[in-house]
Amino acid sequence: MATKCLVSLPLSASSSSSSGKTCVAARVQLSPSAAPHRRYRTRLSVATGGEQQTITAQEPAQEPEYGIVSIHHVGILCENLERSMAFYKDLLGLKVNPARPNDKLPYRGAWLWVGSEMIHLMELPNPDPLTGRPEHGGRDRHTCIAIKDVLKLKEIFDKAGISYTLSKSGRPAIFARDPDGNALEFTQV
Repeated sequence: MATKCLVSLPLSASSSSSSGKTCVAARVQLSPSAAPHRRYRTRLSVATGGEQQTITAQEPAQEPEYGIVSIHHVGILCENLERSMAFYKDLLGLKVNPARPNDKLPYRGAWLWVGSEMIHLMELPNPDPLTGRPEHGGRDRHTCIAIKDVLKLKEIFDKAGISYTLSKSGRPAIFARDPDGNALEFTQV
């Protein structure tokens, strides 16, 4: 199993590394007790110049007592619900979940299906800056949606004049921003 440098971290001034960086690498192995929930054993190797230190972390063998099931929904802030619905519902084709009540919250919103999970659009003030964000959404907070065909979505974005970037790693993924600057990744599975 190959190990690669995942991130380089600055070392303290007392470090003897000539580059001033520490390479943090990880190996992930599927443990034998993977069914029905996958469990991974992670081995981190920290190289500081000529020396290497290995740290092994392992997830607990059991689920937490409260029982993690999945991600239920992602909350996305929007300035104008109608404008966001035009993007998420009309352009992307997400369906509204009519079973989720909108009249019980002190702000406007909508629940949209993404597979078996949802996006909760919330018309609330956004504390994040709208300028100065990275052009590539993969370098920002983002929500990732699994799709079947990146090229078809690229055509939809091209036709609608939506700006996007493709994955920097070369894998089939496209990054765009919604009308409020929220970063979205669409990765082909």
